[in-house]
Amino acid sequence: MLKLKPLSLLFLLASAAPTAHAFNLLDAWQAALNYSADFSAVKHQRDAESEKKNQARADLLPQVSANATYQRQPYSLSSTTRSHGWNVQASQVLFDRTRFAQYKQGKIAAEMADSRLDGSEDELRMNVAKAYFDVLLNKDKLTAITDEKAAYARQLERAQEMFKQGAATILDTHEAKSGYDAALAKEIDTMTQLQVAENTLLNLTGLDPKQISPLKNDKELADLLEKSQEQEWQSLAKQHNPEWQLQRKTLEDATQALKAAKGTRLPTVTVNGGYQDNHNTYRSEDFYGNSFEQTQRSKGATMSVEMSVPLFSGGKISSQIREAASREAQNKELLTATERKVQLAVRQAYQTTRSSRIQTLAQQRLLESNRAKLESTRIGRQVGVRNNLEETQAQQEKADAEQKAAEAKYTYIQAYLQLLQSSGVLNDEERIKRVGVILF
Repeated sequence: MLKLKPLSLLFLLASAAPTAHAFNLLDAWQAALNYSADFSAVKHQRDAESEKKNQARADLLPQVSANATYQRQPYSLSSTTRSHGWNVQASQVLFDRTRFAQYKQGKIAAEMADSRLDGSEDELRMNVAKAYFDVLLNKDKLTAITDEKAAYARQLERAQEMFKQGAATILDTHEAKSGYDAALAKEIDTMTQLQVAENTLLNLTGLDPKQISPLKNDKELADLLEKSQEQEWQSLAKQHNPEWQLQRKTLEDATQALKAAKGTRLPTVTVNGGYQDNHNTYRSEDFYGNSFEQTQRSKGATMSVEMSVPLFSGGKISSQIREAASREAQNKELLTATERKVQLAVRQAYQTTRSSRIQTLAQQRLLESNRAKLESTRIGRQVGVRNNLEETQAQQEKADAEQKAAEAKYTYIQAYLQLLQSSGVLNDEERIKRVGVILF
């Protein structure tokens, strides 16, 4: 009798081990947000970009500086031998169209950084979900393949025994051996894919993939869409999709850049004020060679209003305005392209979710039919109306149906998560809690 390979036994023992500290998809998401170095880098980038609004605002606020000087020179070089003093200078922009536009650009840059962070978070969640369900899928497939291989091993043993007794042909033995070898090859391939998925999940979350929680064992998976229409998801995407929001902000930034470029043609008005206190000591000699020192002090406040008007810059300003206008037009077209891209993604995700649920239900019914067929074939073989070959085929059909049912189920769930991502609500707390309640 053929026995299960040690590798299969180890896997079955690992599957039967207690799942202390088990985690589900929601736990994996939270762990990934805390564990991922790439996501942490994006958060730091967001923090850095957020400072641009403060830097741009600083140019509109008063600028104050203080200076102190002390100078001493030999008498032979200058009549002023010592000088010291201090002054305080302050300036305030009254009108500068360019700086005001740049301040708005700084605020937009901070909002764009938030949109990028949201997009990175959604992408990380989807990567974790894919790895999570790849682990579960390959575990389910491996279970089905292991059962299939064990069934082929029993059939092979039975066929060999019957061949020795002359009750069966060598064809039955070859068919069972062929099925067993095919199942063994599939088992090795699936175990490799399982290991890859587990490594990916570990790399994304830092969690032990062996402690992953399976889905609820419901024969009929819940309707995740709950009679919602595509237009509802399109409306959500228009408001929340990070890519769409980012492109809107990019267009706003380009519009402000155009205003800033045009503002360089306009006058700038600045008010300046200050206070100074300087002491100068002079040394001189009279006709008889006698030295005299004289000290003078100057102090007081000053106030001025300065207006600067650009007259000619060699065509540079006009060129910068044309460049900014072209970039604004470019981003208008990119916004249209992004809108169409997101709408298509939402439409496809919605339709895939609907069709995947139908396919899941169909595969579950097919699985039940194949299970019943296999049971009937076994009974028929026992009473002599079915042979080993027919039982082998029925066993293979059942194993294929189990694998396709698992694939359809996980495809359905991931399609719904893709719909949430495309609509920009993958991080919506209420929706995520609902997914967790339905699945786990």
